[in-house]
Amino acid sequence: MGSSKAPPAPDYVGAAQAQGAADLAAAIATGKINNPNVNNPYGTQKVEWSKDPKSPIPTITQELSPAQKAIFDAQNLAKQKLSDTGVGVASNVQDALSNPLDFSSLGPANTGAEKSRNDVYNAAMSRVNTDIAGQREAKNSDLIAAGIHPGTKAYETAMDAIGRQENDARQQAILNSTGAAQADFGIDQSARNQAIFELMQQRQVPLNEINALVSGSQITSPFAGSLGYQPGATVGAAPMFNAQVAQNQAQNNLYNQQQATQNSNTAAGAGLIGSLGSAWLGSR
Repeated sequence: MGSSKAPPAPDYVGAAQAQGAADLAAAIATGKINNPNVNNPYGTQKVEWSKDPKSPIPTITQELSPAQKAIFDAQNLAKQKLSDTGVGVASNVQDALSNPLDFSSLGPANTGAEKSRNDVYNAAMSRVNTDIAGQREAKNSDLIAAGIHPGTKAYETAMDAIGRQENDARQQAILNSTGAAQADFGIDQSARNQAIFELMQQRQVPLNEINALVSGSQITSPFAGSLGYQPGATVGAAPMFNAQVAQNQAQNNLYNQQQATQNSNTAAGAGLIGSLGSAWLGSR
């Protein structure tokens, strides 16, 4: 017959404390595995742990080999010189940035173009005006000599031809002067762009110099990646709390099975007694 008492409740507090101790021991073991003493061509690493078993704190001492120490010192010296140079370059950058860019000294970009336009137009029209004036005077004399006087239709028609000639010459002079202006504008613009580029370079060169100094290669410890072992190992703690819970669950399952068996047997015995009693009464 099974026990009439259920199994006692598990000691969750004690199990949790035991689990905490197991976790701490696993963490300590992991730390020791991943911090070994090292002795290789780059130098040595010595790890010493404090005596407190509950909270051991490691002290790691690394020492470079003589050859690596010389390289490291040379790197430090070069870095120091670059830093000192950077201080001077930074002053140049400060001076460059403290003064705003001034393009007023370059003047407008189309000064030469406008002058070229006027010069070409005036030169072309100077000859045209002289020729047209001579033609008008000669035509006027010829018309009057022929009896055709100003104000008549024949006179105006003859003089209009000279006007059309003058207008055509003016249009050609405008086209020629516009082409000369565009050519000079391109030359002036190229010169202005070059001047602007040089002004920008005066500001950008110090910035590029200090950027090169600041972004130079950094000094790295030869211990990094060269210790000769593979870190990252872990030690898992024993699942003590889960084991306690699982054990209690198993005890409860066994208890429930025993109770079910006991109840079934009791019911079967009661049924047998009832059957025997009914048979005895029927035989009387």
